[in-house]
Amino acid sequence: MNRRLTLFLFLLLSACAPAPSFVALPEVAATQLVIVPEPTATSIPPLPAATLIPCDPAVEDFCIVEGNFIFQNPLGPDSVPAIARSYPYGSTDNGRRDPHHGVDLESEEGAPVFASAAGAVIFAGPDRDTRFATWKDYYGNVVVIRHDNGLYTLYGHLSRIDVAVGNRVSGGDVIATVGHTGVAIGGHLHFEVRKDGDGTDYFSTENPELWLVLQDGFGALSITLDSKISHKIQRKLSIWRYFAGTDTPQESYYAFTYPKGFEQNKEDFVLSNLPPGRYRIAFTDSTGLYDRWVNVEAGKLTQVVFVVE
Repeated sequence: MNRRLTLFLFLLLSACAPAPSFVALPEVAATQLVIVPEPTATSIPPLPAATLIPCDPAVEDFCIVEGNFIFQNPLGPDSVPAIARSYPYGSTDNGRRDPHHGVDLESEEGAPVFASAAGAVIFAGPDRDTRFATWKDYYGNVVVIRHDNGLYTLYGHLSRIDVAVGNRVSGGDVIATVGHTGVAIGGHLHFEVRKDGDGTDYFSTENPELWLVLQDGFGALSITLDSKISHKIQRKLSIWRYFAGTDTPQESYYAFTYPKGFEQNKEDFVLSNLPPGRYRIAFTDSTGLYDRWVNVEAGKLTQVVFVVE
C-alpha cells in the first residue's frame, strides 16, 4: 500500500473513532470564581433594635406612663388610703387654711402607722425645737424617715412614737400611732413626701399622690398648666368620668390647681386611685375654655399638659 493510501485510511479511521474521555478546559481567571460559604449566625447582620420614642404630653393629648408609685400605704396594707378630698395636696380649703404640703389620710386615733419604705429615722419627737413647717409645733409629734433615693417621708400629728433617731426601718414596720397633736383637727395621719436637702425644707414637698402605691385596678391623673407666667395661679378644674362606650358622664370631680408657692412642683394637680376609663377635663381661663379627653389605665399615670396662652 502506497503512502498516500495509508494516510487516507488513517484519517478516515480517526474521524470515526469515539470522542476521548476527557476534554481540556480553558483556564478561568480567579476573579470569575465566587465562593458562597454556608450561612452562619455571625454572617447574618442582626436587625436594628427598636428605638422607643417617649410620649411627650406637651405635644400629645395625653401620655400614659408607669409613674413612681413606690411608697406603701402608711396605714397598712389592709387599709384603703382614703385621702381627705376636702384638703388635698396644694389645697387652701377655699382660702380657709394654709396651703397643704401633704395629704391627710383618714384613720381612727390610735391606729398603727407604718413606714412606707425602708430607710433611716432622722427625726422622732415633737417639733417644738426643730421647725419642719412655717412655724414650730405645727405637726406635733412627728417622724421623718430618709430613704436611699434622696426622698424623705414625714408622718405628722402622731399620738405615740415607737422609733428613735438612728433606727433603720423596713417598709411595713410600725413606727407610731395616729393622733391629733400639733395643729390637727381631729385624729388623722398627715403624710408628706419631700425631696433632696435634709428633709426640713417645707417647700421641698412632692405630691404624695404621685408616690403612694395605687389600689389594685386603679390609675392616676396628673395635670400640668404650661404658662408663660412664672408663678402658679389657681384654677378650678372640672373632671368627668364617662360610662364605657358612651358620652354619658358617670362621675364628676371638682378641684383647684396648686396656688402660688408651689412653683417647685412641675405639675399643677394630681388625682390618684381613679377607676380606669375615659375622662374629660375642662377649665376656664382669661384666654378662654380649655378641655381635653383622656384615658386612665389601671396601675398607670396619665399625664396631661395644657398650654395656656
